[in-house]
Amino acid sequence: MNVENHLILWNLVSLKILDVQRAELTVGDNLHTSQLTSSTLLYAISGRARLLLDGKEHELESGYVCHAGKGTVVTICDITGHLEYYMIQYKATLPLPCSQDLLQLLASTEPFEIQYGFAASPAAPLLQSLSRMEQEWNQPGAMAKLQVKSFFYQFICELMGQLQHRRMEQVSPDAVLEAVRYMDAHYAEPITADTLAALLNCSSRTLQRMFNKRLSLGPIDYLMQIRIDKAKELLSRTNIGLKNIAEAVGYEDSYYFSRLFKRYTGVSPSMYREMMHHLKVDVSENGTVIMPKLELESGEKKAASDPLDAVIRRSQRTIVHLKGELLLQRQPEKIAVLDPQFMDHMLALGELPAGSVIVTGDHSSVPEYLIDKQRSVKALGTMAEPDLEALRALEPDLIICTEFHQNIYRSLTHIAPTIMLERNRDWRETLRTIGRITGKKLEAEQVLQQYKHKISGLKSALANKLHGQSVMMIRPRDNIIRLHTSAHRTAAILYSDLGLHPPKLAVDRKRTSSLIALEGLPELDVDHYFVLTDNKYKAWSEELQTTATWKNLRAVQQQHVYHAKSSIWIAYYGPIAMNQVVDQVAEVFLDAK
Repeated sequence: MNVENHLILWNLVSLKILDVQRAELTVGDNLHTSQLTSSTLLYAISGRARLLLDGKEHELESGYVCHAGKGTVVTICDITGHLEYYMIQYKATLPLPCSQDLLQLLASTEPFEIQYGFAASPAAPLLQSLSRMEQEWNQPGAMAKLQVKSFFYQFICELMGQLQHRRMEQVSPDAVLEAVRYMDAHYAEPITADTLAALLNCSSRTLQRMFNKRLSLGPIDYLMQIRIDKAKELLSRTNIGLKNIAEAVGYEDSYYFSRLFKRYTGVSPSMYREMMHHLKVDVSENGTVIMPKLELESGEKKAASDPLDAVIRRSQRTIVHLKGELLLQRQPEKIAVLDPQFMDHMLALGELPAGSVIVTGDHSSVPEYLIDKQRSVKALGTMAEPDLEALRALEPDLIICTEFHQNIYRSLTHIAPTIMLERNRDWRETLRTIGRITGKKLEAEQVLQQYKHKISGLKSALANKLHGQSVMMIRPRDNIIRLHTSAHRTAAILYSDLGLHPPKLAVDRKRTSSLIALEGLPELDVDHYFVLTDNKYKAWSEELQTTATWKNLRAVQQQHVYHAKSSIWIAYYGPIAMNQVVDQVAEVFLDAK
């Protein structure tokens, strides 16, 4: 405990005394248990008893003083003498606005929440202040209350002075460490919060609060992370089947384990195994792959002697990506994205990258919803040719790229910690990963739920309207026509999410597209076409639509051809763009605007 830090905060806070009590308990009284509703100081006047603060023991006797924060469970038992004590309840807050440094000091020091206790010596000055506080507290009028506050400050000054001259016997959350050790040793066994609490002789609610206060996560969340870490080791180092791995880490249901693994890591167990396998191959062929950690800005590291250091590190964000795993020990503030789709993802979460590439050098291809935002984002070249000098000048905290940048990955890691995500991965999974990176997990889930709600209604409405009519995505380019199959990431929005029917030639599990000449279109016999165009191939697209072959297509004659921007439908594959795709489909077929 750094008393100087406590003194700084005591000098600055706004203080309110909530209650001053003098209480008595006699031998033979029943167990007394309560939960503190505010920060509290307790001082034993006479007698002896055992005091438990969140299960941690103190021996109360004359002159013993202790402190505990709001929510602490207090138990007084084993009274061996007529016990008399003072209990002072107060509330201390920092007046706002105040500096970020003070807020950080308050969060790290917790002078009004921390638990501690010691035998005061000399005890007389503390007792004298408490006695005067009691007298004034029972008097009416504002002056009496001001006197109470004055004597309370005298009490605090004496208390802090004594702490400066002794090694304080601080109560640490040993129950957390004991629970952690038990879970580390027995993670494969059935464990619940209640069984842990019973082992540690405390309530599950108390244990939950102690875990949250120390590690910012609950005991069962910590247990899940242990199990996921153990599963990662087995997946990357062995060929053991998924069912056996699930059982080895404490889950009888392998399906439930797979869902849990994906929720915590962002990828399925099989994908994680495949990624780790490719990483090993990459290491063996190309040497060591650099996987830096995004360290704390101050550069400070927790002392190795801290018994919960590994626990704390485990509770921090680990991002699984194509080049391994990256530990984010703090939330990155300046993110550079080398694929424009990630800008869409970040914007959907209320964030913007510090820098981004565009698809091509043609700025007119940028979607309208990003044009205004693009002006506040540093240009980093194109997706095919990122400007590494501009990237260095940006000094980002984190770079997000795709396998498209495999050849420059090592150079990127020398600029900043780098995460490589799969470019064609389902946008929903990518959004969850971006949410974890930016600290917007909840917001990501809200976006996904809104999308799910939208398409659930549209799917049945489209089925009732189209009655199985076929729909095709085509993209004229390079004097040829590209058919996007059911395996294509955007086509999956049409065929899977919205339930539209692809023609037979568009059904493919492996290839995302196939090429066809203009003369081959009549063979498709498609009911509806979405034609994707951009500025680069606009002239060719307009030319083919003047041909007799095109004009004779059944869909063309029935005016079942709908034009769409390839930048929205193809390049900017994120939640905003995909919602616009869905909206356009609804507008076309359901007149929904």
